[in-house]
Amino acid sequence: MTKLDPLVRQVLSLVASAAVAASVGSTPALAQDGAQATTEAAPEMRTRLLTSLTGYEVSEYLKRNDVIFVPVGPTEVNGGSPTDVEYVIPLAFAMKLAEKGDGLVLPYLAYFYPGATTTSPATVYMSTSDTLPFPKALTRSLIRQGFRRIVFLSSHGPSGNTLLPLVRETFDELHVPVLWMDTGQVRKVVPGEPRGAAFGEGPPNARRLVTFGAYEIAGRLNDIPIGLIQPREEFTRDPSNLSRYVPPAQGTPAGSFYADPSEHGGWVDPVTAAQRAEWGRDGAAYIESQVAAFDVNGMLNALRQRDEFTKELEEKYGDLLPAFGR
Repeated sequence: MTKLDPLVRQVLSLVASAAVAASVGSTPALAQDGAQATTEAAPEMRTRLLTSLTGYEVSEYLKRNDVIFVPVGPTEVNGGSPTDVEYVIPLAFAMKLAEKGDGLVLPYLAYFYPGATTTSPATVYMSTSDTLPFPKALTRSLIRQGFRRIVFLSSHGPSGNTLLPLVRETFDELHVPVLWMDTGQVRKVVPGEPRGAAFGEGPPNARRLVTFGAYEIAGRLNDIPIGLIQPREEFTRDPSNLSRYVPPAQGTPAGSFYADPSEHGGWVDPVTAAQRAEWGRDGAAYIESQVAAFDVNGMLNALRQRDEFTKELEEKYGDLLPAFGR
């Protein structure tokens, strides 16, 4: 790995500055009833992590707002990154989105369906049917507690296997529009432009910046090891190339396993302490620039509007709707 190009750093700095400037006054915090946005910034809080707040602090928050971000991910082999990297990435984004959108964060959901990485003994395997009931129960609790705008965040390809049925079944049962989004969707929205994948845009080293920046924001940069190296080896790869015929959409067209753990995250290359510090700092700035450019308050207002319109449909259609009168 090479040192971050000064030109890339300069571009990141300019993007962050411009995004922050553009966000001031243009993405205001929302009033609780969602009818009108105010020009006030989100109130300062000691922390946005629900698990670090006292019961009194959570109760006081719920008197003014009802937003919670829920980062989820697997624990699995991922090259030279810690095994919970695809949980820590949405955690970092959730923390920053909560600051901007006056929400809370529900942490620790790091044991979801991993996908094809079970060829590594570092991967904790939970099937999709194993993982669905738990977030559904959590969601029911959050709604009962008073959170009406619930946003699940992920940064893991197979997340849809669990989160798509979660949001649909929760909506059908409780009529609450829970939202799921990938961290790659946290960026400036250009009307008419297709939404990109998690790391398909930005600088060439966006994946590295997001990884190191996420651990910096989460206060866990030291968890990324320095000086480690993994010997390379030859292995036989899947010869089928099945995706030629049925390209993947939300996941793979058929089940598969990685032929070698190195296929997920690559080989482990040594990182120095100086590189880790630099990439953590630059990565945190990159994530902050993405959040600054994203209209999280607009999204939360739209979620409120969806919720209010759903209540109108309840009155209009009654027992035709699933679980009506629950």
